[in-house]
Amino acid sequence: MSGLKLLLLWLVFLAAASATTVVLAPSEAEVVVRKRVREWAVAAADADILERERLAEPFHRRVLLPAVRRLQAAVWARTPLGTRARIATRLRQAGQPYTPGAFVAFRLAGLLGGAAAGWLLRAALPAAGGAGGAAGGAGAWMGAALLALGAYTGSILPEMALGRRIAARQRAFRRALPDVLDLLCVSVEAGLGLDGALAKVAAKFSGPVAEEFEGYLRATRLGTSREEALGQLAERVAIPEVRNVVAAIIQAERLGASLARVLRLQADDMRLQRRQRAQEQSLRAPVKMLFPLVLFIFPTVFIVLLGPAVIRIAAALF
Repeated sequence: MSGLKLLLLWLVFLAAASATTVVLAPSEAEVVVRKRVREWAVAAADADILERERLAEPFHRRVLLPAVRRLQAAVWARTPLGTRARIATRLRQAGQPYTPGAFVAFRLAGLLGGAAAGWLLRAALPAAGGAGGAAGGAGAWMGAALLALGAYTGSILPEMALGRRIAARQRAFRRALPDVLDLLCVSVEAGLGLDGALAKVAAKFSGPVAEEFEGYLRATRLGTSREEALGQLAERVAIPEVRNVVAAIIQAERLGASLARVLRLQADDMRLQRRQRAQEQSLRAPVKMLFPLVLFIFPTVFIVLLGPAVIRIAAALF
């Protein structure tokens, strides 16, 4: 049993070390820049100097990060194609916080760490009473249940964190969308084209709005058609309001309609939807306040109002 505990502790340490290394790993763009700088410096540097610089790097950069990257590549290569597509789409919706391979490695590390934590929790619990077969069977079933629960919990934690990030970006984009459409409409009416108006939006706003429109501008500069770049923008944001706006802009471009008029109508519609959402939230407020009132406010009020009377009645009777 001690050997099994040591093995489980080693698995927990390995999962924590892998997760820490993935979090501290540089982004893909930073890795590309470092690689190009290193290649440019190789031609003018002496081999001994390069070796000394390589040995002077920290241990995690020389050993751990390459090992983690190889592990990520191996796990990603064995991931089914459907799962790859789904993970890549969700990471794009989250703003690409890390690479798909890192996310899969994160989930694997969480699965191993959760399974080890569940088994250690079962080992820490007091043994079931009795020495019969029923007690042993119950302990085995409990161990298996805790192992499965820990593995499932550890594996879904990265997915839950990614979902929360996606939801936060969508809320920020939905909140800023009416103002974005107003600025687009004013810019187009002032004589700017659609790309110039979107560049103004990317410069004036911050956060997810600026990131998504900057991604659209980068795609168009690299040769992507406007319709395809707008479709990619709608896919990354993944909210119905943006899909409707993109469809209206594409239709106006195809039919030659007034883009300023289309944007103005969309801005009015978005502003109406925002007002309706605010009214919906205000109507939900009394229902949400009911539970704290019943659980916390009403008992305190009853104690303050009826407490003296109860004390007097008790004194009179007893």
